[in-house]
Amino acid sequence: MIITIDVSAAVEVVMGRPKQKKIIDILEKAEWIIAPSLYIYEASNVMWKYNILQKYPVEDLLHKIRHMIEMVDQFIKAEDLYEEAIPLACKLKHPTYDIMYLVVSRRKNATLVTLDSKLIDIAQKLDIPVAAIDE
Repeated sequence: MIITIDVSAAVEVVMGRPKQKKIIDILEKAEWIIAPSLYIYEASNVMWKYNILQKYPVEDLLHKIRHMIEMVDQFIKAEDLYEEAIPLACKLKHPTYDIMYLVVSRRKNATLVTLDSKLIDIAQKLDIPVAAIDE
């Protein structure tokens, strides 16, 4: 099984949150884990927010983002996605950066792993498989 992981799921893992174990179980069953290249920028921004808002030490955050990056086997360049993602985002009235995860999943026939409920709803409407992450 090929998995597309988004930042919400990866953050859940590296921060040791409640759904960590379930996500790890899903990732361990994957043959290949992919994400759009913007994942690195999104993850970096989340780590910055943890420093600014919750005073996490920078060195800890750098360790966590390295782990997040190591989770992914292949990054798909945003340059290869935007021509499909922008029209779809406009049609769906949803941010393009989220839609890029759906484009990656659709192109690679991958199952999406996310905690973003809006993204899950859109993926299901587009018949893109989504991993069930229960409490």
